[in-house]
Amino acid sequence: MRIILLIFLSIITNLLDADIVVKYSKNIASEIIQTTKISGVEYFKSNELNKTLQANIKEDIIDQRLTINLYNLQFIFLIDSSYLHLNSNLYNMISPMIMKNGIYYIPAIFLEEILPLLIKNAVSYNHKNKTLLVEVPEDHSIKKIVIDPGHGGKDPGAVGFSRKVYEKNITLLIAKKLKNKLEKELGVEVLLTRSEDKFVSLQQRTKFANKCHADLFISLHCNSARSSKASGIEVYYLSTAKTNDARAVEAIENSVVYKYEGGQEAVKNYDDLSFILMDMAQSEQLEESSDLAIKLQSNLIKSVKWKNRGVKQAGFYVLKGAFMPSVLIEMGFVSNKDQEKKLNSATHQKMIIDAIFDGINSFKSKYDQIQ
Repeated sequence: MRIILLIFLSIITNLLDADIVVKYSKNIASEIIQTTKISGVEYFKSNELNKTLQANIKEDIIDQRLTINLYNLQFIFLIDSSYLHLNSNLYNMISPMIMKNGIYYIPAIFLEEILPLLIKNAVSYNHKNKTLLVEVPEDHSIKKIVIDPGHGGKDPGAVGFSRKVYEKNITLLIAKKLKNKLEKELGVEVLLTRSEDKFVSLQQRTKFANKCHADLFISLHCNSARSSKASGIEVYYLSTAKTNDARAVEAIENSVVYKYEGGQEAVKNYDDLSFILMDMAQSEQLEESSDLAIKLQSNLIKSVKWKNRGVKQAGFYVLKGAFMPSVLIEMGFVSNKDQEKKLNSATHQKMIIDAIFDGINSFKSKYDQIQ
């Protein structure tokens, strides 16, 4: 491990205390990083990096350190230490990072000297007018979500216990309400694979999400079983089915292809897509899909308080080929008399919508920071 000692330029020590102006390479309004002097040293609050440079900041109280991901680099700061770690190297900021009233303060030399040294192609600093000139960090945050109301048109999906409630109607109603809530409260763009009672093939749904460059794909469904006592909620992500229950649900959802999309030949076309699961472009999304599924399941069970059937894996055709984090939610059993009634009620639908929203919001908060 090599230690690089950064020495203050004499001009810095003579400058008057002033905020740092952040100017971007593109036509974006400048930002200000407020600085303050503590014990004669110029500091700035760590969260200023999130505001101005879209940095991901993670606090580790146990190890007393702060991890900042910026321009695809990971900087590690230790409380009360002047050294920061990057790629097994140590850089001396002369003054330590400190915590005051629960707020982390980083020496201004990090912006004035270290970033311009390590990211020469994206960051430079003008000492004369205290201006940080930066390339705009690439924005990978979740901005577009595709909600897929299962079934539709000639495909009713699962038929309820009463024989009067159809899965296709419940999924569409919930999808529309969820879309409104996400757009209003998260400020994201939400697209539906269908906005009316019409048939859309499973392959068309995934292609739509890819064509729109969606950041998330969420397929909404209601479950069904021979036993009217079957109940609960489960969330799936794409992989090989591991259990008999998962294989059974997979068979039900995939049977749409045989029934309504052309029979055995259509099934063969979907099966030919199985190799996509091994394609790097989709395999990279499996961990994110699993994380999203876990967050959604947790929030749904907490809110609805139905049986927790868990997060599962299965080879749903509707998820194959989706090159973004993708999940399929079975929101309850319409074949269960009590759950059919609740799934068809506005009050219970709101509980489901709020829970899915919270799960997406939680996933988005973490995903946006990591990216």
